[in-house]
Amino acid sequence: MNYPDYTTDDCTIKEYYITMSDGVQLKIIDFIPGHDSENKPLILFVAGWISLISGWKDVLKIVTPQYRTIYIETREKNSSKLPRRGKVSFTIERLVADLEETINTLISPKRGFIFCGSSLGATTILEYMASGERQPQCAILIGPNGEFRFPRGLGHIIPALHPSLYSIVKPVVKWYLKNFRLDPEKDRAQMIKYENTLDAADPYKLKPNAIAIRNYKIWDKLPSIAAPTIMIGATTDKLHGSDNLQRMVSLMPHARYTEFSSNTETHSVKAGEYIAEIIRTRRYLEI
Repeated sequence: MNYPDYTTDDCTIKEYYITMSDGVQLKIIDFIPGHDSENKPLILFVAGWISLISGWKDVLKIVTPQYRTIYIETREKNSSKLPRRGKVSFTIERLVADLEETINTLISPKRGFIFCGSSLGATTILEYMASGERQPQCAILIGPNGEFRFPRGLGHIIPALHPSLYSIVKPVVKWYLKNFRLDPEKDRAQMIKYENTLDAADPYKLKPNAIAIRNYKIWDKLPSIAAPTIMIGATTDKLHGSDNLQRMVSLMPHARYTEFSSNTETHSVKAGEYIAEIIRTRRYLEI
């Protein structure tokens, strides 16, 4: 895949795989600006559950010309390569291990880094920050989940459904999101984005990951997170409710909440400019 619309001409883009300790290979898109320096923090970007990089194009084209940005496609995504033998874990703990191994493999111990992420990726970042050895200068997180709960019906259907039947249940999931978790009238772009994400998902990874994270909660670990953290919510985003985000912020010693108008805006040029400004001015030191 080419990424000309994600950055500027003087930015080198490297696409490669790194191998985790359990044999899973994760895809990395590494944006290296021409004026990159060890003295500048790099951004480690961990997107949400089965999300596509195309959804972050407007954010990336703002931050990548300014800061080296390592975009990680986590193991539940279509791009990951699983070993032919052995059972692969998709738990939060395994996602955190992937994050730690990626940091140790790709980031020099002398270089500072900043986490950016959304949804499940942001939750994984929080889980890492609660126990990880190498801490970021700050974390800028869009719509992290404090917990994952299946709706009652899907909670019974998904575990029993064979991945080969994903095409049958997918319209049900889309209907549920449209009618109960999203607001297609106020933010149609968010609905389209999630529909495209579901269409591109690999059901043989999606099912075990969904089962592994159901009933997960992070509330009791939030008070132990010391790194400055900025939570970003969206007024019309019911999938990542602002009440839950503000509750998360209240439990953390160095966290602040800011709100954009919509999920689309949190994925926009405006969001990219906001992230770049926080890093450039080091406003996170005020938290």
